[in-house]
Amino acid sequence: MALSAKERKQKQLEREQQASNKTPDATYPYLETPFFEHLEDDGNWSSVELCFDLMGLDPPIFEDDRGPEDVASDDCFSTDEDRVEAFKSSANSIGRAEVMVDLLLDAAVELSDIINKFKSAELQRRRDELAQSDMSNPDERSNALESSAQLAKLQDELKKNVRRTFPTWRVKVL
Repeated sequence: MALSAKERKQKQLEREQQASNKTPDATYPYLETPFFEHLEDDGNWSSVELCFDLMGLDPPIFEDDRGPEDVASDDCFSTDEDRVEAFKSSANSIGRAEVMVDLLLDAAVELSDIINKFKSAELQRRRDELAQSDMSNPDERSNALESSAQLAKLQDELKKNVRRTFPTWRVKVL
């Protein structure tokens, strides 16, 4: 069966994304100072450390110019070739920082989805409990309907997406 115009465009975008993932960042040839050295003088790094401290996690340490392949857990890869392929477009400490941003965003999306599903399920349980409750008393019925309406509003809010903007941290030119 022939692909629709939309499907062809999606496949084209997927191919371009895959090609982009294999391409090194276009800024790399112009970066003279290693990123880990830059962090020694960047006062904003303490804000990153504070965020990790508030999460109860050890903040990342950039004490040398090792890339992401040097710090990734061995459990993530079945072969050394897989490790090299995964980080092909990310070099040195700047590449490690770029990969860190990508993975933190991925983790945030997954965690927010888990939280959202949990809250949605719990709210639905409360609504189901209210629907099964005895509503013979007019006051109880009124309270149950009001609570159900409030729960419905909360569920509607959970269906929305949140948008946050970030400065660009990777530059790929094909």
